[in-house]
Amino acid sequence: MASSMTLTTSFFGGAVAAKPATVTTRRSSQLVVRASMDLEKAVAAATETTNTRRDLVLAGMAAVAASSVAKAATAEPLIGGYSPVNPCTPEILELAKFAVSEYNNKNKAALVVEYVTSAETAPVAGFNYKIGIAAKDTRTGNISNYVAVVFCPFGSKKFELISFEPLSN
Repeated sequence: MASSMTLTTSFFGGAVAAKPATVTTRRSSQLVVRASMDLEKAVAAATETTNTRRDLVLAGMAAVAASSVAKAATAEPLIGGYSPVNPCTPEILELAKFAVSEYNNKNKAALVVEYVTSAETAPVAGFNYKIGIAAKDTRTGNISNYVAVVFCPFGSKKFELISFEPLSN
């Protein structure tokens, strides 16, 4: 768990008060720990020097920045909202190949995956994967971009193609 500090400042020469804030029970990420350490350094620097207005303002700004970083790092994704994932993983490539295969079967097409351009995921009773795919039509040799949405239920290796749409160039 990362420790956090609450900083009180006065812009008219008042004292700087630093006290521990409430400790969260969420698993801390490296970003939260780093923000907490930066905040503690800023408080220590402000209390070691004379309490000039400049030091107090800088310490206050550091506290606000560290607090914002810590909140952003521990934020959980909204259900139904997409979050980017690494498109260069074998799992994403497998999903892209599945999407192209299903599209080919349903539309009597002859597409093959050239590469994956982007990938996002959203938790919904499993995961929806929105995958940007560059696919080559083996009949014409043309490469076009598509966006596929594939659903993967929790604990299953069965996929379902939700949509497969061409992107306008």
